[in-house]
Amino acid sequence: MLESFRTHKRLLLVVLFVLVVPSFVFLGVADYQSFTNNDVKLASVRKNEITQAQFDQSWRERLNQLREQNGSNFNINAVDTPANRQAWLDQLVDNQVLQQEMLDQHFNATDNMVRQAIASTPDFQDNGKYSFQKYSQFLAERNIRDVDYEQYVRQSLAFAQLLEPVSSTVGIPAQTAALLQTAMTQERTVRLKSFEAATYEQSVQVSDQEIAEWYEKNKQSLQVPEYVDVDYIVLNQDVALNTVGEISDTDIESYYKANIAKYTKKERRQINHIQIQIPAGADEAAQKAAQDKAIEVAEKARQNPESFAELAKTYSDDAGSKNQGGSLGTLAKGDIAPLDNAAFGPKAAGITDPVKIDNAWHVLQIANIEPGQVEPLAQLKESLKKEIALQQASEKFADLSTRLTQLSSTERDSLQPLADALALDIRHVGGVSQTTLLPKEQVGDNAAIDSKDAAYFESGRVRETLFSDEVRKQKKNSGVIEISPSELMVVRVAKDVPAAVPALDDVREIVLNRIRDEKGKQQAAEDGAAELAMLKEKGPGELTGFGKETTISRLTQSQLPPTMLNAIMSAPADKLPAFVGFELPNGYAIAQIEKVTEPTAEARNMFDQYLRQAMIAGTGAQVAQSVTRLIRQTHDVKVYPEAERVISDAAGNQ
Repeated sequence: MLESFRTHKRLLLVVLFVLVVPSFVFLGVADYQSFTNNDVKLASVRKNEITQAQFDQSWRERLNQLREQNGSNFNINAVDTPANRQAWLDQLVDNQVLQQEMLDQHFNATDNMVRQAIASTPDFQDNGKYSFQKYSQFLAERNIRDVDYEQYVRQSLAFAQLLEPVSSTVGIPAQTAALLQTAMTQERTVRLKSFEAATYEQSVQVSDQEIAEWYEKNKQSLQVPEYVDVDYIVLNQDVALNTVGEISDTDIESYYKANIAKYTKKERRQINHIQIQIPAGADEAAQKAAQDKAIEVAEKARQNPESFAELAKTYSDDAGSKNQGGSLGTLAKGDIAPLDNAAFGPKAAGITDPVKIDNAWHVLQIANIEPGQVEPLAQLKESLKKEIALQQASEKFADLSTRLTQLSSTERDSLQPLADALALDIRHVGGVSQTTLLPKEQVGDNAAIDSKDAAYFESGRVRETLFSDEVRKQKKNSGVIEISPSELMVVRVAKDVPAAVPALDDVREIVLNRIRDEKGKQQAAEDGAAELAMLKEKGPGELTGFGKETTISRLTQSQLPPTMLNAIMSAPADKLPAFVGFELPNGYAIAQIEKVTEPTAEARNMFDQYLRQAMIAGTGAQVAQSVTRLIRQTHDVKVYPEAERVISDAAGNQ
């Protein structure tokens, strides 16, 4: 069905990234799956299911990524919304659809492609060169086996082949591209002079009267919202693991023998093929002609195996592989099940007899055979020990979670009985408001926002529970709150602090600093504007306080604040030197524009190579999504009613 798209050439990697990110869900999932029997189905593609456990784990990892990227600016209620959850589930479904289509179309990636992709990943490089140590550290931190990660990379590269033909059909008008090219690549040589507010703040004098007046005028901006201090207990993987006893060598050996297939590396074969299609509705003569052609091609390949790639290019009807020498990649038995007998039947490399599969004949070249092997127990001992501990902890967790649920329904007046019965620590944090976590400047040193458990209290569900009448007003323990399938908590309000404006004495230093900041910025802006007016009126003369010449452009300059960069690059420069001033968050600045240089050939080429593709990417992504929707219609996709509950159960919907 993709033949109409295969005439095109290239798909931007950004499109691939958008579509492939969820495919990494399967990695590192074994750990959390062992802690739950949650198999609620949210969706399915053919026989492949997407469960609530898979969705929860992948969505939680995505939120953690965003939390790390945005730091204190991360707002769980703005991100964890029903709309975003729905989009994530759609991506998981699309990922399964594309994976099935990839298998149907026999797309694969060679071992060499996988190795190159891993080696070129920036996270696995040291000074621009591949670092095995960094790669190993990445895998160890996520408890991922190298074979699993390589399979993920192989799958991602196969996705690229599947979607590769899509976006080369999109573009932007030539006139628009030319205007943008000039705007982005024009260079300007400037010298800068800064008026830092901090410099003025040191000399700012602030009277007691000013402090009092500012406080009265702005006291509402100082108000600390209502918040609670919280006692809580957490039952998670670490707690369960701490209950597991010593794993003996006998346990490890028994487990190894029982799971030997898991540690057996399958035999893999590098397979190339030439596909001779049988025309639809072909009569007996046409079918015989296709078979004879396959036999003829096989004989030519046997006579000169080195010519197989050229034969594939000449004779193969598989548009997806013919120009790659007919390569299907390095396969294990079962990767392309219909080819198993032909590809894995022969004991040695070589050319097979033609084999008929569905409505086509296939001539296979077994180019290389990598024999299977069993990883020795000695090399696996530590990882097996961890796997056994996780399995035993799974059973412990199930028991502990049941007991926690039972106890939390009967012990409502204190967390101590729960903590004693389950050997849990009672933890304490402060400063949890109904909408956010407050800084320690407002609530003290034990602020939840600085706690290792901050993520728990960023959950809208947890905050809603804390501010319920039963927990906040009646001072009862909450029920069990499921943070994730392997993280449970019970919370209790230790102290309810009403909203209040702090007394002036308590915030005097804050008020003083704000006044100094305001006055410093004002003075910096006044001095800067005055000097700018003088320069424009009288000319540069003897410049003082300006820095060294620097050449900037929108394409290459990333150190200047966007406000400053845009002001410099958009300022009229018909008469030089030109001067432009602009307020900044930390003061004021003046730029003297000394020279304007039109784009060089190198700069234009850089623009064409990077930015033009970046602009196309938005349209390319839309086209790729349209293609995915088209493919989706040809697969048996089901979304179950339970998905609606999971989607609506968002922090931003609490």
